[in-house]
Amino acid sequence: MNRMAFKHRPLPDPPRVNAGLPSQDVIDLASIIGALRRNRWLIVACIVVSGLIAVQVLRTSKPVYFSNVEILLDTRQERIVGVEQIVSDLNVSNSTVAGEVAVLQSNLLLGRVVDQLDLVTNPAFDPYLVEEPGPIARLVDAAKIQLAQIGLLEKVPEPMPDAAADPAGSLSAQDARNLVIWQLRRNLSIFQSGISYVITVSMSAHDPELAARIANAVADQYIEDQLAGKLLATQRAIDWLDNRLVELEGALRTAEDAVVEFRALQIRDQGGNVQGVAQQLSQLNAAVVDARNERAAAEARLTQAQRLLNENGPEAAAAALNTPRLTSLDTEMADLERRRAQLATRMGAQHPDMLALELALDDLRRDRVAAIDTGIKELDASLAQAKARQSAISDDIRSTLQRQLDLSRTSVRLSQLERSASATRQVYESFLNRFQETTQQLEFQRPDARIITEAQPPLSPARPRKKLIIVVALFLGGILGVATCFVKEALDRSIRQPKQLERITGVKVLASLPKLPAPGPLRNLLHRKRRKQDALIYDEGLRMLRYALTNPASRRPPKVVMLTGADWNVGCSVTAQGLAGVLSAIGQDVVIVESNFRHPKQAEIWGVENTDTTLNSYLTGDADLAQVFARHVEKRIWIVTAAQTAGNAADLLSGDRFRTLIEGLSAQFDTVILDAPPAMGVADTTILADVADAVIVVARSGRTRGDAVVSAIQLIGASGAPVAGTVLTDVEIGRKTLPLTTSQPSTVKQTAFVERLTDA
Repeated sequence: MNRMAFKHRPLPDPPRVNAGLPSQDVIDLASIIGALRRNRWLIVACIVVSGLIAVQVLRTSKPVYFSNVEILLDTRQERIVGVEQIVSDLNVSNSTVAGEVAVLQSNLLLGRVVDQLDLVTNPAFDPYLVEEPGPIARLVDAAKIQLAQIGLLEKVPEPMPDAAADPAGSLSAQDARNLVIWQLRRNLSIFQSGISYVITVSMSAHDPELAARIANAVADQYIEDQLAGKLLATQRAIDWLDNRLVELEGALRTAEDAVVEFRALQIRDQGGNVQGVAQQLSQLNAAVVDARNERAAAEARLTQAQRLLNENGPEAAAAALNTPRLTSLDTEMADLERRRAQLATRMGAQHPDMLALELALDDLRRDRVAAIDTGIKELDASLAQAKARQSAISDDIRSTLQRQLDLSRTSVRLSQLERSASATRQVYESFLNRFQETTQQLEFQRPDARIITEAQPPLSPARPRKKLIIVVALFLGGILGVATCFVKEALDRSIRQPKQLERITGVKVLASLPKLPAPGPLRNLLHRKRRKQDALIYDEGLRMLRYALTNPASRRPPKVVMLTGADWNVGCSVTAQGLAGVLSAIGQDVVIVESNFRHPKQAEIWGVENTDTTLNSYLTGDADLAQVFARHVEKRIWIVTAAQTAGNAADLLSGDRFRTLIEGLSAQFDTVILDAPPAMGVADTTILADVADAVIVVARSGRTRGDAVVSAIQLIGASGAPVAGTVLTDVEIGRKTLPLTTSQPSTVKQTAFVERLTDA
């Protein structure tokens, strides 16, 4: 049979299909929020489970208390006297602080703490209860070792010491002590506080009192160890200095005796020493200079006197001699010359007095000549004496020089002995002074560190941090829930949004219908308001579907509209009911033909009961067309019901009687809506599509897979039926979302379908 005469609208082009490829769009914020809202109970379950696990772990965990001691490496030096110490003060630097941290962690110091507090017998450190670290602990220790090797961790975990028990199961005292020290080191944390010179000793234990006692004991033992080390070093220095002083004293006495003996021998054999001979030689040199000067002066006087005597006579020589005798004679001659001059004025030359004076003057002149001759002889004698003295001094000098040479040869040995004695004396005095200083230091020693904060028993445990663990557990549970949600969404191939459906199928989405919540209690006004708002949005989506089918741009709207889906329970029957409602709102007479013989729902939806004469009776020939009537359910809405059948549904629809029925209904009503079964898996839909002017494929958000919708559209398109578009039901729409409208204004009046939804 040819196509029906009332189909005047041209068939649309075959739908453009994208082969069902998944969406390549970037996930937007709305999609993420929608995914979280859909899986909110999964996220809540993960959070609750994580919280319960954390609570259970906290209930089974023993509390751990931390007690801290702070030790300051003192850089200030106390100087009571300016005496250098045997053990110098610490030159504090980061390397020094690291070394002191290592000292605090040493097994020697911790062993003394174990002995002091008798931790071997303490139940908290029972060596018989020590267990070998498990696999997780070993993995953690291995990770810490790797971190320490690259410098991200300072403390390296120490492996458990080997402790072999005897056949009776008991440990030796040393093995038990080693196990206790190992436990103590694992529970002890020692580190530098920031960039300061403060070392923090932190002890963890299940008993707060024990943690404080151990932390204080470690700090006290460290201070005592410093003092004991200094005292021991000082005492060793004193003992060594004492023994050395005894040896030096004997060596000094021997050296000094050797010097004294050599000096005595030198004085006895050579008549003096180098210093005495040198002084004598200096005096002789001065004496020979004086003698040489005296000789030169005597020679000069003698030469001058002889020259004057030879050239000018005795009178001239007398001026050069200037002896006391000549001086006395000159004085007497001058007195006589004055007396003669005085007498000459009163007496004549022949006067006896004058003559007596002349005789006296002649005697003086003869005496003067004799005195001059004597003076020259004295000068000659003085010259000879000066020469003899100079010669004697020169001889003495030569003799003294020889003695000095002999003494110099023997003084080399004396100098060696004196230097040896002097060096020994200096060493002895230095050691003696150091011995006295060190002896005084023994009575005053101070450590290089001091405790600035004493450990106190903590009032609350540091681990486990209950609030933090619970918060972290809840946070991780939320992260796990969100991750599970995203994984679930990534594995979910169902369609969620209209754009996704349109992108996958290449067919226009005619309407998006939200999911309507189930009716709530009448007293819940908020629920009733929400339901009413969703119903309004639903009704607006139906109007968009109506507008797409009755678009004025088309030459003629379709008379027969078939609604089908890619799977069961996608909402075809409810959508057909809603479409009939919005079509009747604009004055059209609409009939819904129940074409789903496998699962008919229209009678149930409209609340009517099937009669004995249904569509099945007409198609099987048990009733004629006049007996199959459309039942009026609402204003301008009629339905044709069908009974459920499964085996021969395709056979019933493929006959001419069904086509005749549709032709008759098309002539009587404005629009005929076929509620068809899914296109996949049954042949009914392909047969029904042959009588439809437009086919609408319905998909359900969150349930229908994209490839199923594509396959359904391909199947319908292969039969030549026109696919007008798709409808997506159960779409999640936010509370503030407004329905997308077209150019057609929405009517203010609600349809009867919406009124029924809101009154429910």
